[in-house]
Amino acid sequence: MKIYFSGSIYGGRQKLQTYKILVKELQKYGEVLDSEVADSQVIEKENDVTDESIFKKLEQKLNQADIIFAELTIPSLGVGYELGYADSHDKKIVGIYDKTAVQKITTMVRGNKRIKVIPYTDIYEIIDNLGNILENF
Repeated sequence: MKIYFSGSIYGGRQKLQTYKILVKELQKYGEVLDSEVADSQVIEKENDVTDESIFKKLEQKLNQADIIFAELTIPSLGVGYELGYADSHDKKIVGIYDKTAVQKITTMVRGNKRIKVIPYTDIYEIIDNLGNILENF
């Protein structure tokens, strides 16, 4: 299974530790195509890369993905764009968010029945059910 992991980079890195845990766990179920989201140095590493090059690389990874797995707690234009792109290309999408950090995520995601949205209070609620989440969607 090819899994595209999506999480905030420029919108805020408050969930970086969660991203690291998720990427590590997702790798048990397949190839994580965008694991650099969980890299604490990703912004610095992108300094010498053109925006167009990054866009093309991410677009290619989105096209290859069997499923998009997004951590949605931190609002991010990039994550929103990736979800819209994936949805318009009929990709399976799972979005999770920490309901202790935000009351609700955007209506555009909550209202889209093609996106499986799962709130959590502890990331291990997701980790403990990750196999079921990925396989039953």
